Amino acid sequence: MEQLIIPPNSPILIVEDDPDDQDILRSVCSEIGVEGHLLFFNNGNRVFEYLKTTTQKPLLILCDINMPLMDGIELLESISRDEYLKKKSIPFIFFSTAASPSQVRRAYELSVQGFFLKENSFEELKKTMHLILRYWLKCRHPNSVSSSIIY
Repeated sequence: MEQLIIPPNSPILIVEDDPDDQDILRSVCSEIGVEGHLLFFNNGNRVFEYLKTTTQKPLLILCDINMPLMDGIELLESISRDEYLKKKSIPFIFFSTAASPSQVRRAYELSVQGFFLKENSFEELKKTMHLILRYWLKCRHPNSVSSSIIY
């Protein structure tokens, strides 16, 4: 796998309430060389408050669906309704162990940029994470650090 270079001040936000899944994602990201860029949140409320106050430009939000307090769909809805956060254009990707057809449909109605099921194999999970990160590092959008798009 090619080495991924995450721009400074561009954290990868992982919204995941399960400590075991957090540990697995941390290990996967360590193996692909991006562990120093991770910020973990265990519910949607916490990441929403972070997004409202941070000066950093997150690379992306990788979010579980089923969480207490504010689930992933509610978080995406809250970001979509907030003009300040909507303008940040932070890529939002669901990464969940389960996905009902209604959840997938609702996620895309809210313009999610991807919906992935967590892999059962560590190696497959690593490949998927690498693919997601590589794509968003190459992609130009209003929030990308190296983007020349000015609004």
